[in-house]
Amino acid sequence: MSGIVVGVNDSAEASEALDWAVAEARARSLPLTVVQVAPERDGAALAPVLGERRAALAELVTDAEQRLGPLDLDQVVVPGPAAEALLRVSVGAEMLVLGRRRRARLGRRVLGSVSTTVVENAGVPVTVVRRAHDGTGEAPSDDVGTPDGLPADRPRIVVGVDTSPHSVAALRHAAQVAAGTGAVLEPVFAWQITTLAPLPGSWGWAPPIDDYESFARERLDAAVEEAGTGLGPDRVFAHVVHGQAARVLITRAVGADRLVVGTRGLGGFDRLVLGSTSRQVLDHAGCPVTVVRA
Repeated sequence: MSGIVVGVNDSAEASEALDWAVAEARARSLPLTVVQVAPERDGAALAPVLGERRAALAELVTDAEQRLGPLDLDQVVVPGPAAEALLRVSVGAEMLVLGRRRRARLGRRVLGSVSTTVVENAGVPVTVVRRAHDGTGEAPSDDVGTPDGLPADRPRIVVGVDTSPHSVAALRHAAQVAAGTGAVLEPVFAWQITTLAPLPGSWGWAPPIDDYESFARERLDAAVEEAGTGLGPDRVFAHVVHGQAARVLITRAVGADRLVVGTRGLGGFDRLVLGSTSRQVLDHAGCPVTVVRA
């Protein structure tokens, strides 16, 4: 499928994801396909299940039209398993959109098994939409201002950048979205010293702290140049911040329209799920998070 694909079910989170996907498709002038997955059944037992899901999907779209006005979209029902079906139908799409389930704060893993499998294996960017004010993450509030130096009258896209090729892919994607939606782009490079300086009297040497920040700034500028954002200086506001990467990105993304991160997309035993930074921002960021697989 082409354009934006959004996976839905009968949950409130699915309605939130659908509303976000509609806005994204309109802003970027892309076609929208709404997909619901039906349980697998053998033989003649499958037809009534598909019929029930088609009716439920049509009702969901009708409810969305009451909120958003007339919608130009395709409705598709496919048999599961859910993760495999969503991965299959999203091949060739610009983006796959999913809702994020609300769970209790203690002991929660915010992404369910289906979302986790999809994010880890999708060949297209996946945006996970957090239900508004669901009590998790860094929820935007009225007193959260726009970071210094950024225009307050434009949507803002924060993108995590490091020295890896997959962060450049994330930056390219974020720039493409910004160009289509009129948003400003905020590339953020988080750096942190994780080793101690040499002890007094030792032969070791540690460079001045300013050298670390200068190195991070050079890497950030190089990534922006390599990505070729195509945006003018009034649209790109790059920042170097000292701190743990996930914490920095979650903090900078408060009040943002989305946060974009890259993942290597390694498979099998070489893959530690999504990597700590991607996993933490998906679990705790208070805005939609897009994961771009390089």
